[in-house]
Amino acid sequence: MGRSTFSGPVASAAGFAAFQENVDNVSLPLSSTGTGVVSLTTSVPYFLGAPVTVTTAAAVTYTPAQVKTGFIIRNTSGAARSDLFPTAAQLVAALPGAFVNMTFDVEIRNIAGAAETITMTTNTGLTLSGTMTIAQSNQRRFRIQLTNVTAGAEAATVYSMSAGAF
Repeated sequence: MGRSTFSGPVASAAGFAAFQENVDNVSLPLSSTGTGVVSLTTSVPYFLGAPVTVTTAAAVTYTPAQVKTGFIIRNTSGAARSDLFPTAAQLVAALPGAFVNMTFDVEIRNIAGAAETITMTTNTGLTLSGTMTIAQSNQRRFRIQLTNVTAGAEAATVYSMSAGAF
């Protein structure tokens, strides 16, 4: 029996699923019984680093590392801001083993001290879907789905999923 190493969630055609958080690799011994088909799911493990706080008094382009924490706390520091997600190419490069339909979520919280709205604007290779504004004392969850991982043609769609006051 051979040994394969997988990183992240995996599932078999028969419905078996395995997931392990906070490890570099997950090893699953596979036998030759049945079809032995194992495929990646369409999501990746939660990255969940420490929340990132951004207080720049200007528009900000978030880095892939900031987005991968899953939670960005944003103080607009005196005015409404038009912030950007990383480019699709930057996102693909930051996700080893990236594949089409890979998805992950990030929440952005607006902690502005006044009625200062954050508007998420597009970046190279991104398509935005849904409401992209975050009012003061609100946060919004976004789902990022990779739609092309080919070098030079990277693309992703950013979906607005939910919002609410905190």
